[in-house]
Amino acid sequence: MGTARRLALGRLVSLSGGSAAYIALVAAIYGETGSALWVSGAIFSSVVASVAAAPFAGWIGDHFDRRRVLIGADMAAAAVSLAMAATATHPSALVVLLGLSSVAQAPFEPASAAALPNVVPEADVPRANALVAATSSAGYLLGPLLGGAVLSVGASPATVFVVDAGTFVFSALLVAAIDHPFGRGSTEENPGALAGLRLIAREPALRVPVLSGMVSLFGVGIVDVASYPLSLNLHGGTTGYGAMTALLGGGGLLGSALAGRALRAESTRVLVAAFATGAAGLALAGAAPVLAIGLAGMALAGAGRGLGDVAALTLIQARAADEVRSRVFAAQDGAAHAAFSVSAFAGGLLVQLAGARGAFATAAAFGVGAALLAGCALAAPRADG
Repeated sequence: MGTARRLALGRLVSLSGGSAAYIALVAAIYGETGSALWVSGAIFSSVVASVAAAPFAGWIGDHFDRRRVLIGADMAAAAVSLAMAATATHPSALVVLLGLSSVAQAPFEPASAAALPNVVPEADVPRANALVAATSSAGYLLGPLLGGAVLSVGASPATVFVVDAGTFVFSALLVAAIDHPFGRGSTEENPGALAGLRLIAREPALRVPVLSGMVSLFGVGIVDVASYPLSLNLHGGTTGYGAMTALLGGGGLLGSALAGRALRAESTRVLVAAFATGAAGLALAGAAPVLAIGLAGMALAGAGRGLGDVAALTLIQARAADEVRSRVFAAQDGAAHAAFSVSAFAGGLLVQLAGARGAFATAAAFGVGAALLAGCALAAPRADG
């Protein structure tokens, strides 16, 4: 587990830095333009770049040594962060660079997920996945808090971008220090950047967890939009909204931490239970008569989400052959970004038509749908790659 701990530490540091830098980027763009449309443009740039880069990112992870892929992705991301620091007062440059940062980082996650079964014993894979996921959740939780705190005491966005570059270098050094082989796929036996997508489409054992994850993310995207108006309905204001968002992330941290033990059971059963738990949490939050119950529901939903993420990751690692595994994870990542983006846009319309509580009820229904769909995986055969 020592290797998993190093990978987890690297993700904690780099994701904390990246999340803090995102807060700094929003502050820099809004401070220069005073327009939320510019912020939306930056988010759109990042999402489109992530989806577009996913097939190529997966191909890189299966064509080259994965250790070098991880180091190269970190160093490329560090270079983009330094470019952000140099152009921190130019909103248009920041919008473009955020997209480039997404492209630079795109190979890391699929290559890392594909490599993990090669660097830890098979029996330790679920615990290693849980550890990396928990520290990643912690990074997403701590990063925005740190970014906001640093900016509030007078640090410039450019300074945060420089620190972010340093966190990527730190992650690269940790990966370089790991002495286990990370493995590499085979783009000759399984040619093409879309080989992972083709495998997912062909194999029910992969298709079901990927599709159920997309259905679940439709609900999460709706909740991201509906949480603020729900907080207003519950007289929580911006403080309540911040607490709801933090508990969704903090619950994910708890769910990831519990996954190592839970996954001693059959992973598909855990996946079903995770989606059902998330749906129950969203239903509770949407029906809450007071803010405290809404917060409890968000924490429960986050725990289900964190548990489900680790269960799906473990299932795909077991069912996708190493030769194409990075491209499978890249296809999953692209599908997840696309699902989340569509639902985030639809969430605003739902709030307008059905109110915040109706939007939460719809999100909970997506969670139930994900649980039912994941249940199909119980009978799915193992993919042969």
